[in-house]
Amino acid sequence: MNDNATFSIDTDNREFQDAYALLKYTRQSVFLTGKAGTGKSTFLRYICNNIHKRHVVLAPTGIAAINAGGSTIHSFFKMPFRPILPDDPDLSLKNSRIYEMLKYNKRQRKLLKEVELIIIDEISMVRADMIDFIDRVLRVFSGNMRDPFGGKQLLLVGDVYQLEPVVTADMRDILARFYPTPFFFSARVFKEMSLVPIELHKAYRQSDPMFVALLDKI
Repeated sequence: MNDNATFSIDTDNREFQDAYALLKYTRQSVFLTGKAGTGKSTFLRYICNNIHKRHVVLAPTGIAAINAGGSTIHSFFKMPFRPILPDDPDLSLKNSRIYEMLKYNKRQRKLLKEVELIIIDEISMVRADMIDFIDRVLRVFSGNMRDPFGGKQLLLVGDVYQLEPVVTADMRDILARFYPTPFFFSARVFKEMSLVPIELHKAYRQSDPMFVALLDKI
C-alpha cells in the first residue's frame, strides 16, 4: 500500500472520524458496518492509503479480495478449505503440528510477526472457525500467545444483513458443536477482547457530488 497517496473523506461524517481516530491513535480493534452505499469501501481505501501502520488487506473470496486490493484469507494464511475446529490437532504446538501444516517461508513469518493492522473486508462471509484459526496463527507466529490475535489490531468491514457465510448442511452440523452460529462474531476469541462496533448511516449516492469526488480520487 502506498502511504503517500491520500484523498479526502467526508469530514462531517462523525462515524468516519471516530473509526479513523481509533485505528490511527489506538490499538483498539473495530467492526465497521453499514448498509450498502454508506461508504465502507471508501473508508477501507482511505485507511489503506493514510494509515502509518504496517497492514494487510484480506477478504473471504477472490472477487472481494480484488475489490479490496488485497489477498484472500485462505491464500494469505494457507488456511485449509475445511472447518478448522478449536480442537483440531493440526493447530497444536505439540510435535510442531501447526508448523508442519502451514509451512510459512521466512518472508511470510516475518510479515506475520511485524504486521500491525489486519483489515478484513466482507467480514460477514467469514465463518467463526476461520476467525479462531486466524487468532491461533497470529498468536503462534507473532510469539505472543497471551493476547488475542497476537496483539494485532483488526479492522473488520461488512454488513451481516447483506452477505452471510456459505455453509453446507454438513458443515453447519459440525460447527454447531463449537459455535452458536457460523457467523464471525461467534468466534471464541471475541470472549477475550472488545471489538468496537461503528455503524455508518449517511448514504452516498452517485448523484452526490461528495460521492463522485471521492470515487474520482480513489
